[in-house]
Amino acid sequence: MEVILNDKPYAVEDNTTLAAFVASLNLKPEGIAIAINYNVVPKDQWKKTILTDKMELMLIHAVSGG
Repeated sequence: MEVILNDKPYAVEDNTTLAAFVASLNLKPEGIAIAINYNVVPKDQWKKTILTDKMELMLIHAVSGG
């Protein structure tokens, strides 16, 4: 199946969790947030959130500055 992350398609296996998908991208969970349908998924839900075909995800990086 395929999910869309920041307008880019990614092939993933059925029953892939959000946590496994983030890990497969070699992203560290610190300093990022993931939104599904513009709703941020709390990190404690990443292992329980199963991705579905054509699901649209948005990766948000925390930026510090002043």
